[in-house]
Amino acid sequence: MEQNKKDVRYLNKDFGQFRANLIEFAKNYFPNTYNDFNESSPGTMIIEMASYVGDVLSYYTDNQLKESLLPYASYSPNVLTLAATLGYKPKQLS
Repeated sequence: MEQNKKDVRYLNKDFGQFRANLIEFAKNYFPNTYNDFNESSPGTMIIEMASYVGDVLSYYTDNQLKESLLPYASYSPNVLTLAATLGYKPKQLS
């Protein structure tokens, strides 16, 4: 039986958005200090590493939000815990 997967996104950010935002930030606040945005420059490497970290953290934040909502949770212990907070007592499986 196929289960409908619902995409719950809290931050709605990805690598490309983080990268573009960091480049725009550097252009606005450090125009004279850093202006080499070539893909092979060390500064761009640091921007891309920070974008990767932001992307991974965004994924985990979205996943935690999804698992905290009963209709969207997929991890069994989370579903049971959320149901228990609503007063549901599951039958013992044999």
